[in-house]
Order: sequence, then C-alpha cells, then structure tokens
Amino acid sequence: MDPFTILLVVVLSTLSTILYIFIGILPGTDETATMAPILLTLLLAGVDPLLALVWFVASIAAFKMADSIPVALAGIPGGVMAVPQVPDALTAKEHGLADTILRKGIAASVVGQFVALATALTLSYYLMPLGDWLRGTDPILGVNVARWFWILLVGLLVLALTSKNKWLALMTIPSFALAVQGLRAVYGKSVFISFFLGITIGPMMFELLSMLHKELRRAYERKGFKEVRLARVGNISLNPLKLLSKEELAQSGVWSAITSIMATVMSPVGLTILIGDLLREGKKDKVKGSILAYTVRDAIKNATYIGGTLIPLLVIGQPTGPMAAGPALPFFQKLESLGMSARDYMVMHYDYATIVFSVIGASLIAFLVAYPILVKYSRKITLAVFRRVPAEALYGLFIAIVLMLSYYDARLSGIFGTLVISLVSGALWRLGVSLGVLFMTLVAAPTLVGLLAGLPI
Repeated sequence: MDPFTILLVVVLSTLSTILYIFIGILPGTDETATMAPILLTLLLAGVDPLLALVWFVASIAAFKMADSIPVALAGIPGGVMAVPQVPDALTAKEHGLADTILRKGIAASVVGQFVALATALTLSYYLMPLGDWLRGTDPILGVNVARWFWILLVGLLVLALTSKNKWLALMTIPSFALAVQGLRAVYGKSVFISFFLGITIGPMMFELLSMLHKELRRAYERKGFKEVRLARVGNISLNPLKLLSKEELAQSGVWSAITSIMATVMSPVGLTILIGDLLREGKKDKVKGSILAYTVRDAIKNATYIGGTLIPLLVIGQPTGPMAAGPALPFFQKLESLGMSARDYMVMHYDYATIVFSVIGASLIAFLVAYPILVKYSRKITLAVFRRVPAEALYGLFIAIVLMLSYYDARLSGIFGTLVISLVSGALWRLGVSLGVLFMTLVAAPTLVGLLAGLPI
C-alpha cells in the first residue's frame, strides 16, 4: 500500500469517526438510514471501494460506541441497535450506576470490534476457496439458482420467524418479491438502488406522511421540549481492559466471536436481544445481571456488524444476512463506473493482506479518535447534540439523497416507485415485520419470483 493510500485511510477513518460520533448520539437514528446512503453516495461518486470499506468500518466503530451513550446517561437510545440496552440501562440508573455502565459499554465496544475482526478475517481467509462454488448455479424449475441463494433463504426465513409479527413476515416474502419484480417490469430494467433506499427510509416516510392524516397526526404531535436529565460522569480509564471484570471480558470476547459468525445469516438486533437476555436471566442479582447484559450487548453490536459485513463480502460475494443486505448492501450493487460491484472490484484489485491491513487500521484509528473523546466528553457531547442538532434535519438530508438517486435510477417514475416501496416498507415495519426481511427479499426477488412461476400448481 503506497503512502498516499495510507494517508487517505487515516483521513477517511478520522472523518467517518467524528461524523458518526454525533450521528450515533442523536436519539432514534436508524443505522441503515444513516450509513447506507452515505456509503452509496461515496461509491457512486467514484471513491475507491477499499477506501469506502475503510469509511464503513470506522463508522461502525464510532456509531456502535456512541449510540449507547445516551442510553447510559438518559435511558434514550441513539441507534436502533441500542434499543435492547434500554431496560438494563434504566435498572443501572435507578441504582446510581449509569456512570459504571457507560464506562463498561465503551470498553466492550472496543473488545467486540477487534475480536470480530480477528474471527471474521481468519474465517474468511480459510473459507474464500469455497466462494467460487457458492457462486455457481444449479437448474431448478427452469431457473438457474445460485448456491448462495439457499444460505440467503435460510437467513431470510430465520429473520422472518424472529420478527415481532412472524406470520405476516412469512407472507410478506413472496408478496414483496412480486411487487419488486412487477415495478422492475414497468421500468423495463432491473432497478435496485431506489428500491433499497425506499426500504431504508420506509419508517421515516410512513411517519412523515401519516402527518397528513388528521387522526394519525395526533399520535406524532409534540408539545414543547422533552425534559431529559443526564447522569453525571466521573473519570474513566484510558485503558478499556481495566474497565471490565474478568467475567465481562470473557463473555464479551466469546459472544463477539460467536455472533460475528452467526450474523452472516442472522439479525444483529435479534442476536443482541437473545444473548443479552440469556446472560441477564442467568444472574440471581438483578443489578449485576443488567450490568453484564448491557456490557456484552455493546460488544455484540460491534461484532455482528463487522462479521455480518466481512464474511459475506470476502467469502460469498452476495448479501446473505440482514447486515449485508442492509447497511452494507451498496458494496454488492453493480456500479456503472466500475462495470462490476464494489465487492468484486475490491477482491480483484487488492490482495487479502491489503484488505486486512485497511480494515484493522480503520478500526484502530476510529478507536484512537473516538475512545478518548467519548471518555472525556461524553456528557458534554450528548448535551450539545440533544440541544443543538435536530434529528429532523438529518432525516431530511437522507430523504433528499434518496429522491435524487431515485430520479437517477428511473426518472420521475423512479420517485413514485420509491414512494410506493417506502410506504409499504414503513407500514410492514409498523406491523412488526423486520426491515431485514424486506432487504433480503429484495436481493432474493428475481430467483424467488422465477421459482414461484415454475411451480406446477
């Protein structure tokens, strides 16, 4: 790697880290809605895919470290992935331990990211020869079905069955696939980007357009400012390993390794909830159980995002899980400027050692920047973000990006098609269907519809 590329890795990692510290602390931000559009914009603007991966890995490190800070201090989640931590944070806060879980959560994020990197990169190296076989096809019902499709289908079914509304999620799979392929037939081409972004902003668009309905508008009305009390923060060691007990360190390390692999096909949110609940229920002392669960969940958040991105990216070459089919999906989309996907370009133009060096370097830089800032100024940053950064402005920016790219995809019809996809996605999300089900159905739609058409019934 030449010195200029190394410099770019440092600069992009630093910029991504600073940006996602503030985005992570914003209440109620959605990871897919805030990570995927920026990643896609970078790739469409011609940024080298390896540098885009550096940006993305650094954003994971910063976002997942920052989004639990408002949870610890105020019981308000930053990103969606921090929502499972709210009950444990409230328990700790009631016992005057908000300061404790803040420290442990930040430390566990560091452990989770690097354990996941070691696990995912090592596993990917040995499984890479399997990638060519997985990308092969077999004729079934007159359709050439890629072998990786069955991994995607297993993950899709598991995610549907773990959704809040499992039966609706299962029925949604063929229905949404038909809707996607129907719109593609109307467009006359295989549009992907605008559909992906339509799902991404679905919850936001559904709530925004609900304001046009008198009865629904009342549910979203706000009167005045919400009063938020932040807990005090004491001194925090700059050595993250000193902040964790032996049990917390061991549990964080083990579950980070396991869940980084499981996230290849399973939901990061589902894994975070499942493992945290198991650990909490295993403790007789309610407070100790909540602290352990909160800490390990912070490690799992990072681990699932890293493993769920790198294993499909490096081994399979297709988005086989909710993480790869959600925030990381732009890596798998064919880019006209490259004539191939960012993933294929990266694998063809860079050796494995360069990719490993880049992602580890991005993580190191992210933590070297974010850890001291969050350790020293977590309370001040949270106060500043809560007071001065309106989440609505951020959401407005992302909706504008989506509309622009939808027009780029299919002109005016692309905008209305995206509107349909976003409203359907938002409604299904409100009814308990995981957005991951929709992302993965989007990827599987051509094969699913082909198989449905070939069924002898």
